[in-house]
Amino acid sequence: MKTRMKPYLAIFRQKLLSGLQYRAGYWGTTTTHVVWVYMRVVVVAIFYRYGSGQAGVTLSQAATMIWLQEMALNLMPGFGVDFSVWNKISKGDVGYDLVRPLDVYSHWYMSALSDKLARFLLAIGPVVAFALLTPGEIGLHLSPSPLHLLAGLLTLATGLILSCAVICLCYAAQMDVNVGDAPARVLMIVSQILAGSLLPLQLWPDAMQAFLRWQPFAAMMDLPLRFFAGSAALEELPRVLLSQAVWGVLIWRLGRAWIGRSLRRLILQGG
Repeated sequence: MKTRMKPYLAIFRQKLLSGLQYRAGYWGTTTTHVVWVYMRVVVVAIFYRYGSGQAGVTLSQAATMIWLQEMALNLMPGFGVDFSVWNKISKGDVGYDLVRPLDVYSHWYMSALSDKLARFLLAIGPVVAFALLTPGEIGLHLSPSPLHLLAGLLTLATGLILSCAVICLCYAAQMDVNVGDAPARVLMIVSQILAGSLLPLQLWPDAMQAFLRWQPFAAMMDLPLRFFAGSAALEELPRVLLSQAVWGVLIWRLGRAWIGRSLRRLILQGG
């Protein structure tokens, strides 16, 4: 087992180190994160101040989740996609990966995992620094307890596993000639929205809360961040982990089977 995993771990390590070394991209990404999160927090604060409805979370909790989202966005499908894989599928260069003595799905999965983790690690330091320096209710507030912090870290890590399975599902959709590029991109956008990337899911209409809680994309980001912000009780941890495990296995099996089916039908031409 260890010998079989060695090449995939080597791919993960190489791409992770590569993603951590570009300083220009680092500062550009940091500036984008900070400016964008200030805009989102101010808009939400205006709604809290002048709106007449009732929200399921306080302003400080919503602001905390938005700050956390800005870092966790790097773990989501569609943000920092591995375009090397995307372009291989689009241009028909998949044959280069087929000649390697590696499982194609595992190769692409580890590449996605390393890319996501590298971008996330680059965003943590500066975004947290700006968030903690922001005063009042629109700043980043610490988790209510160490157990909430641990629950958030655990579910965010398992959510990353689910997120990479969704990315590979998008690769599978793109490889299928009956589906193609546009539906694959739509799938990424839908997963971002339903993961709470634009607005915390707890601020959506009450009539949608049951659906939002159980659909697969919430388990990638929104549900884990609720533990960080203190808007979810620790008693919900087993349910969140179960949801992540069930959806992760289903999407992983679907993506692997879909890619395998496309590869069996693949015809390479040229020489």
